[in-house]
Amino acid sequence: MTKIERPIPHAARRLLWYGPTDALPSLPELFRAKAAREAVDAARRGQHVPDREVDLDGLIVSLNARPLPGGGVLVVLHDLTELKRLEAARRDFLVNVSHELKTPLTSVSGYAETLLAEETDAETRRRFLQIILDNARRMQQLVEDQLNLARIESGRWQPRPALVDVAAAAREAWAARAERGDAASVAFTVTADPGAERIWADPEAVRQILDNLLDNAVRYTPAGGRITCTSTVEDGVIAFTVSDTGSGIGGEHLPRIFERYYRADPARSREAGGGGGRLGGGTGLGMAIVKHLVEAHGGRVSAESELGRGTRIRCWFPA
Repeated sequence: MTKIERPIPHAARRLLWYGPTDALPSLPELFRAKAAREAVDAARRGQHVPDREVDLDGLIVSLNARPLPGGGVLVVLHDLTELKRLEAARRDFLVNVSHELKTPLTSVSGYAETLLAEETDAETRRRFLQIILDNARRMQQLVEDQLNLARIESGRWQPRPALVDVAAAAREAWAARAERGDAASVAFTVTADPGAERIWADPEAVRQILDNLLDNAVRYTPAGGRITCTSTVEDGVIAFTVSDTGSGIGGEHLPRIFERYYRADPARSREAGGGGGRLGGGTGLGMAIVKHLVEAHGGRVSAESELGRGTRIRCWFPA
């Protein structure tokens, strides 16, 4: 049995899932992961084990081990967990952006080629041009949302708070949808409890939050449904809530709904070709933007939903 004769640093204890005061087993039993134990055994037999990636109960580490001239084994661990997470996020970003751009680009090029190659009547030409314009705007919105999210995440954007009338801001955001005819068949109500009429927040950020939440609610609330905005005081903070009676989200998806590009069920949109799944505001970034904007104010967000029974998104702002 090889004893551990020197104290293990706190960082190493964290990687090995041992607490600061936990008793440590002998070296052959120190690692729970089979690959790590095999590397230690090889080093104890005099072999040099070069860097290898090992999963230590959810932490990804680079491990190398070598025998020491005077006896014993030197094991070096590098925590790669965050690096791997960032690499995965970059791959997901490239895949998702490529996917989101592919459909509108295909549509734009296809209809443009048709207009160039064939003689069309005025009505058909106008319809094709409208489709091209709509898809170009969709791509523009995707780029703008991605730039906004990157700016918020990087810390380059800071809120400039002012007193914002919550009900007035919600009605203004809804009026824009009513003018476009997006929400003609859906009822809309706003209520604000005493003491929750106004929040101290960046007015432009509040507008973006409301735009994304209402866009999402409208897209998945069927004709005859209802969308409600409420503002209440809860434990010294102001909770702003957007609820709908739409298609809802399965419980297995709720933990991930604020991730960028996450799709719960693209098939449930009541808009034909509505630009994506339940959680995107049309680009798949809407809910991520909401989360980051609220958190930039020192607040937090949550979601409650059930399939067929609607969705409720809550945003807490410091009073």
